[in-house]
Amino acid sequence: MNEVNTKHVYPEDPSKTYGLMELVKGTKPTVGLPPDDMVFTWPHLLVRELTLFVVVVAVLLLLAFLFNAPLEEIANPNHPPNPAKAPWYFLGLQELVSYSAVIGGVMIPTLIIAGLAIVPFIDRKKAGIGIWFAKERSLANGLFLTFLIVMLVLIIIGMYFRGPNWGFVIPWESTAGN
Repeated sequence: MNEVNTKHVYPEDPSKTYGLMELVKGTKPTVGLPPDDMVFTWPHLLVRELTLFVVVVAVLLLLAFLFNAPLEEIANPNHPPNPAKAPWYFLGLQELVSYSAVIGGVMIPTLIIAGLAIVPFIDRKKAGIGIWFAKERSLANGLFLTFLIVMLVLIIIGMYFRGPNWGFVIPWESTAGN
């Protein structure tokens, strides 16, 4: 590019604090846009993120002060709880392990991790990237939704439908009256 074209495309302005270092051919979304059409990360994005962070922390603190955590008694090794349940985020895995230790504890998690690792190599489409629930990405969205529903069902079964000795119970049929 010669000197005349450069001054015409990007006129010099003494109030600007940046400079054009070089011109590069490419396919980025910002190629071809003059620097005036770009927005700096600071302060525009980071101030919004910081504001959202402060609001979320304030709401969590308010909820923590208003509601007590549902804690149980101090752990007693002489009388462990029956059943000993994992935290809610591991209950789906505990439910899988209750059916088969090898299949539920080793094979299914390995298949999930391997499947997640090969997704970028299988799904090479550029259409719909960055758009929530894009019609072009219905297979990927469907697979994720299926995985999410299966895990939620397993967590709910482990949380509410498992009783002593990990037996299946129906939670609304109370035995308190017997």
